Amino acid sequence: MSTLKKVVIRRKSRLLATSAVMGLAMVCGSVQAQESDAGSSEEIETVVVQGFRASLQSAMNIKKRNDGIVDAIVAEDMAKFPDANLAESIQRIPGVTLTRSDGGEGRNITVRGLNAGFTRVRINGIEGTTATGASDILGSTNRSRAFDFSVFASDLFNAIEVRKTSSADVEEGSLGATVDLKTGKAFDNPGFHYAISAQSLNNELEGGNHPRVAGIISNTWGQFGVLGSVAWSKRSLLEEGYEAVDILAASQDGGFCSPVGYAPQNPANNATKGTDAANCATGIPRTSSLADYTDVMGRTDSWAGTNVAGSGAFHPRLPRYRRSLTDYERMGATLALQWRPSDATRLDLDLMYGKFENTRHDNYILALSNGRNAGAGGKPYSSIVEAEFADDGSWVYGKLNGVDIRSEGLRDVYTTTYKQITLTGSHVFNEKFRINGLIGLNNSLLDEPIRTTIQIDIPNVNGFSWDFRENEDIPLLTFGTDVANPNLYLFNSGTEPDGTVHGAWNGRFLTTESNLKTYELNSIYDVNDNFSFHAGASFRQNDWHNVEGGPSAQPFPSLPAGTSLASLTRQISGFGKNLDGPSGVLSSWTAIDLDKFLDIYNVHCYCSSVPGAAPAVPPGVRDIAEEVTAIYAMGKFNYSVGSVDLRGDFGIRQVKTEVQSSGIVTAGTTRSYVTVPNEYMDTLPSFNLTAILPNDLYLRFSAAKVLSRPEYVNLAPTSTVNTTVQTVSIGNPELDPIRADTFDLQAEWYFAEGALLSAGLFHKKIDTFIQGFSALLPWNTLGLPDDLLTSGGTCSITGGTPVCPSSPTTLFNVSRSVNTDGGDLSGLEVSYQQPFTFLPGILKNTGLIANWTHVESEIEYITRIDNPTTPANEELKVTGDFTGLSRNAYNLTLYYEDAKFSARISGNHKGRAINNVLGNVAGHDFIFTDPATYVDFSTTYKVTPRLNLTLEGQNITDQGVRFGQDKERNDTRLYVHSGRTITVGFNYKY
Repeated sequence: MSTLKKVVIRRKSRLLATSAVMGLAMVCGSVQAQESDAGSSEEIETVVVQGFRASLQSAMNIKKRNDGIVDAIVAEDMAKFPDANLAESIQRIPGVTLTRSDGGEGRNITVRGLNAGFTRVRINGIEGTTATGASDILGSTNRSRAFDFSVFASDLFNAIEVRKTSSADVEEGSLGATVDLKTGKAFDNPGFHYAISAQSLNNELEGGNHPRVAGIISNTWGQFGVLGSVAWSKRSLLEEGYEAVDILAASQDGGFCSPVGYAPQNPANNATKGTDAANCATGIPRTSSLADYTDVMGRTDSWAGTNVAGSGAFHPRLPRYRRSLTDYERMGATLALQWRPSDATRLDLDLMYGKFENTRHDNYILALSNGRNAGAGGKPYSSIVEAEFADDGSWVYGKLNGVDIRSEGLRDVYTTTYKQITLTGSHVFNEKFRINGLIGLNNSLLDEPIRTTIQIDIPNVNGFSWDFRENEDIPLLTFGTDVANPNLYLFNSGTEPDGTVHGAWNGRFLTTESNLKTYELNSIYDVNDNFSFHAGASFRQNDWHNVEGGPSAQPFPSLPAGTSLASLTRQISGFGKNLDGPSGVLSSWTAIDLDKFLDIYNVHCYCSSVPGAAPAVPPGVRDIAEEVTAIYAMGKFNYSVGSVDLRGDFGIRQVKTEVQSSGIVTAGTTRSYVTVPNEYMDTLPSFNLTAILPNDLYLRFSAAKVLSRPEYVNLAPTSTVNTTVQTVSIGNPELDPIRADTFDLQAEWYFAEGALLSAGLFHKKIDTFIQGFSALLPWNTLGLPDDLLTSGGTCSITGGTPVCPSSPTTLFNVSRSVNTDGGDLSGLEVSYQQPFTFLPGILKNTGLIANWTHVESEIEYITRIDNPTTPANEELKVTGDFTGLSRNAYNLTLYYEDAKFSARISGNHKGRAINNVLGNVAGHDFIFTDPATYVDFSTTYKVTPRLNLTLEGQNITDQGVRFGQDKERNDTRLYVHSGRTITVGFNYKY
């Protein structure tokens, strides 16, 4: 028996997996098992798997062989679900919930209650980041460490593993989970194979047929193997609904116009604006109802538990209907080259490319005045005609006079490009010692050359109203005028004395780029058959660059002679036909035709040759250079004690993080490029133990120290300084990572072939958190140069010496992100999976997959810190869950599969989750996402052993997305839906 053969027998393990194929097919293949010491030339048993049940068994075996807590999906598992991208596939895993992007497709994932920024995603072993654009309600642009799964089709990958516990040999950076995405390789299934698939998607709102095609081809020749895959899709997504944009107190922005004779009068007399005892402003009489005005303005926020006296009732800031049309084209490709010069040596080269091109058109019809102050001709010139309230204090019906109506259109064009090359190699020196290594490079680029908003207005309209009395999610908006008549709108015809501006435009260009280099070397020494020693080192360098600029709210001169606004507009029509809103919802309105507008004003040039087109401020620049050096040592053991097998690992990882954070600091007219260094060292122990008891019962325990690094956008020291009023808006380059102690205890019972029942407890003690707030802090604690205090023309000269209102010890009102106290997070996961082969007749072809996760957490969010020397103004806090956490989430899949036909229906539910913390000083606590349940189905009919026909449905109940604001009033901030999608197609494999 050869030396290598001895290694095979001692360390043999089985991993069932599949090769990824496009659409719903797979190249009946297998994947050689890859442990943390992957790359040793150990021969590993492979098993060919076909069909849904086999893929479930494959994923189950991945779970069994790991020492930590790992869940997996292999290609058949993903490809047989109606999943547009990877995130929608991963949401089937216990503890994983999905955040959906514009149009309803999956974007980011939350694992065990920790949002996407705490989850680290690796592609073929190295970390990946993908920045993308989004609508304003979703934060405009994702520039965080969170991986955006919408960039890639699931067809490019053959396996996904979600690692929920840590070990010393796995790179740090995850607080929630480490997600490994793996592409296919030729030696996964030796020989010549190919597969193609084609699908057509149809959405009930957008209509039309949208293509999705993919293909894979692979071959092996002795020592060499090549696999290539490509996936392409083109699609339009339509989304309709309502937005409030924000919920404001009636007292904000100067309050509403008071009735005739009311004291104190609001607004006060102003001859320039035409305000007097009878008029709110020129041509706008005081028509407020005394009873309703008193009711609105006299309310407090006591029902929200914060007792903000004098706030008045809360109303939508910019109540508006929204239609968004997203046109995207997604293309991806992989190439895997493999060389096996001997049984002891392996070398793999993996290349990956992804491109996601998106053009989004948002159109709104809205009431503008609620979100403007007196200087802009806003709320103080609007009269309250009628008002009604719900028992919880929510202002459910309001009718106003003197309201400006606006039609707004946005075009956002962006492209995300991802490139990666990874070289991995391994060599076995003898039966005891082996090494493996990795060199990886990737580049992620978001290019957004166009983000343009055009606004046209109808001023001083009477009879605008919002009405939630019939439908609590979607109000009936009545605009008081014919918003479909283009001749009623005005655009940039100057500013009236009362401050009203008729239309404007906003523009932006943005580039975000990340360049990552990873180097890793690992060694394994087998001390004996029961114990091995692992050690290694890695170096990771990431250079993150962001630049953005463009004008904001730029007015234009009057339209050129002979050009009417009607000639530059189009009609939004057919709105709300499937919205399931109240009766009488507006169906059409006038909107800017951006292409016609650009023929007159080429605002995208951002140049002075076009009136109003020059950037209002120079571009903003942020640069982060992050270097991470790590070493680790780990022992892996495998012992038997009586009838119990014990296996696991224990180790320690030492990590040094060095960061150079740079950005533009603006003070007055002075702009300085500032660089601030920071570094920190972490020691991260970990321990994983698995006990295998009789009857296939597995007990697991894990404990580790972990960390999650700050977001790049929060580290950059960009700031705006006003040395006269002592205010600073600033990034924080000295942020420490979020650190935590984690503990897991799980039992898994594999009680029958293909069956699993598991339950697990997890706890995370998070020592520190990162959040944003305002505080009074001395200048010399901010890390900014003192020479900024003398910039901007705020100093006077006395005897040749500058005398400035600020000094290094002056307290500034600083808005920034800081490290604060953390909190505890605890949860329970339960999972059940079983094929019902014991049932009679055709029922033996059925099966069930179900999982449920419950998470509880508590953290005190700081909403403000004032001068620490004045105890009366100490910290203001609000207590809540971690942002992004759903306390309850479950997945349920019922399936049927025989030799010719398979079908399954899946439901995915996530509970309420906090999006943002607002703080009680404004009379609100949180913005949250409502509970939602998404139902999908998939069917496959096997025409021949090689040809399948498929029919799929996504979101077949047309589940919408709702954001609420304030947990007591539960005001609707947003409600949108994107409709059902049906997909038909075929796949062919050889």
